[in-house]
Amino acid sequence: MKSIEQKVIKFISSHSLLSANDKILVALSGGPDSVFLLHFLKKYQKKFKIELAAFHLNHLIRKSADEEQGFCAKLCKKLSVPFHTEEFDVKSFAVKNKISVEEAGRLIRYVQLNKYAHKFNFNLIATAHNADDNAETVLLNLSKGTGIKGIAGIPVKRENIIRPLLCLRKNEILDYLKKNNIKFVIDESNLSEQYERNFLRMKIIPIIENKINPQFVNSVLTTSINLQSFNTYLNKILSEIEKKYVVETNEEVRIKINLFTEQENFIQTEIIRKALTEKFDFNPSQKDIRKIISLFDKQVGSIETFKQKLKALRERNSITIFSNKSLPEKSILIKVGESKRFDSGRMIISKVNSLDVKLTANKNVEFVDGELTGESFLIRKWKDGDKFHPFGMKGTKKLSDYLNDIKVETKEKRNQYVLISKNRIVWIVGKRLDERFKLRPETKTIYKLKLINE
Repeated sequence: MKSIEQKVIKFISSHSLLSANDKILVALSGGPDSVFLLHFLKKYQKKFKIELAAFHLNHLIRKSADEEQGFCAKLCKKLSVPFHTEEFDVKSFAVKNKISVEEAGRLIRYVQLNKYAHKFNFNLIATAHNADDNAETVLLNLSKGTGIKGIAGIPVKRENIIRPLLCLRKNEILDYLKKNNIKFVIDESNLSEQYERNFLRMKIIPIIENKINPQFVNSVLTTSINLQSFNTYLNKILSEIEKKYVVETNEEVRIKINLFTEQENFIQTEIIRKALTEKFDFNPSQKDIRKIISLFDKQVGSIETFKQKLKALRERNSITIFSNKSLPEKSILIKVGESKRFDSGRMIISKVNSLDVKLTANKNVEFVDGELTGESFLIRKWKDGDKFHPFGMKGTKKLSDYLNDIKVETKEKRNQYVLISKNRIVWIVGKRLDERFKLRPETKTIYKLKLINE
């Protein structure tokens, strides 16, 4: 058994990466690292008692992309390994989402890997990251500002993803492939210094190794693994603290203001980082964290914007982080007898008789004079300048002032809908009726307005 193979076997064993009957989907690019990984796992398949398959993502970026896809297909056929592949326009995705091509490729690759793993019941995904990749990651994260998780580098194992080759240097892999006459493809983009990782690999790391520490990459790996263990311990502590200060819903994360008065800056930072990473899969830089913390000293309604279409909003008792999805500005037409969905739920307008009128404290149900409204209504978000005549009050009031008076949180205020008839507000949906449309003793036509939160 060759020493490089022994090294990987020992690494797998020491980190408990494989168990008997594991089903593994290998991320196969066709490059030297992933080709080595596939050959290695195939060679020791019986030893580990595992099932193998490979997945290749065609990024549709380079002219050679189709050739690489074909190479991977042939390699898998030769090794008798089931092969899966997908094509995806990574460049267009990157432009649309305003992220780098590198980041877009990473995001799409993991999404597709998990999709195929789930589809074919693979419990593990194996990627071919090596020790040099880890050193690049650590330096990249350090240069941009990051927390402990960032400088801990590439995890040996994260959920269903394993990285058996993190113990190997790139040159060890290349030497092995050359001695065993194993072919692979070269990704020409890896030779361009325009990409950050390539610049670190080709320029910065060699200087550090020549001038400071020849074992720099291996030293970084040892530190990374130690920090990953510490990070696991820290996460347990943070999870307990998080319960007190973080409230998560389907669409947002609310961080209670008292986090910033009761906890040290380090805890504040790590709680925010943990919440963003787990909820939005967004690894914030130190600059991003500072922007969120700065909202504590700003007035209610202040907003900070981040990559991946995220926003952080200062509210009275919290800082709310949410995805910046544009809400529909278009008005929704609804007629008597209809039911229409919109962001706040479902609106139902029905004609009823006087015996059906039951006035309660339920603000999601109102009754109006149909002779004053007509049979057609519009549902839309409120906008600056909107006025209405609040039920039970004299005169009109700006809707913005009314929402402030009843202490509506800023984010909820931005998402407030109104029901319109004949260019006049009939109902601040779920909150207050307009005095002008209330039932009168002489009312003959009655419409019931009902909001169902879904």
